[in-house]
Amino acid sequence: MGLQVYLAGTEGLIGQAMLEATNAGIPHSAIQTEHRGSVARRMQCVHCKGITEDVMTDPFVCSHCGLTLFVRDHYSRRLAAFQGVCIDAEDPGNIPAPVELYK
Repeated sequence: MGLQVYLAGTEGLIGQAMLEATNAGIPHSAIQTEHRGSVARRMQCVHCKGITEDVMTDPFVCSHCGLTLFVRDHYSRRLAAFQGVCIDAEDPGNIPAPVELYK
């Protein structure tokens, strides 16, 4: 007999619940997910390590260090967040206009 976990909700909620479940010893393969609700992303700034919730634009400003970050598609299960990197590191001040994600 095994244990199965079903998670439904927003991306951020699912990620955080999945992190708790795997920390409790439930294998990743025993967790089923279904996205429901907002498509906003939970982002981690790779520079200051701060988490910004409900990101809907790309690029966006980190709520912790103020850097303008590019929204990467890389998702960290360990952090339950997508990664954001400085968009103008090589060309300071050259920041494109924000675009709404998933339009």
